[in-house]
Amino acid sequence: MVRFLTIIFVILCFSSCMRYNEYGYYRVGLSKFTIKPNTNNLAYTIIDTTVIYRFIKDERINISGSGIPRYYKFYSNGRIAEFYDRNVNLKTGNILDAKKGHMGYYNLDEKNFVIQFYNSNANASELTSETILIKNDTLISIKKYYNPDAEIKSFFIKEDIPNYIRITKPDW
Repeated sequence: MVRFLTIIFVILCFSSCMRYNEYGYYRVGLSKFTIKPNTNNLAYTIIDTTVIYRFIKDERINISGSGIPRYYKFYSNGRIAEFYDRNVNLKTGNILDAKKGHMGYYNLDEKNFVIQFYNSNANASELTSETILIKNDTLISIKKYYNPDAEIKSFFIKEDIPNYIRITKPDW
């Protein structure tokens, strides 16, 4: 009986660490990130929080795979959401629900503009970091890997969000 209760207790402890919202997206505390949410107002001269950035292509160096169509939506207070095509359709949907996006934070410091996402699945959890550059209306995300010669440059273009679409605030 004691062994049974111990097993139940351990299962409850581990299951309470996993926090998913009603759409099945993982939410964690700020302590899982290595950057703090942005407080530098200069960031808002670089990125636009009133638009969505749509993925157009990847350039891969010493790494295989292909880019998944996705969108970035920057919010105030250093929050960013990553949406995939299956979760957001701006042509037919009337809401851009932050609860349907992967949670992330961005920060502009004296050297870099960095964004981080924390993703989790049944096999592992992963914190990814990307450096952001803006050239005209193109956002370039540079993701480095453990192999110093491997990187992915993802290109996003700025798109206006139609007026009929309601935007919700992040739940993190």
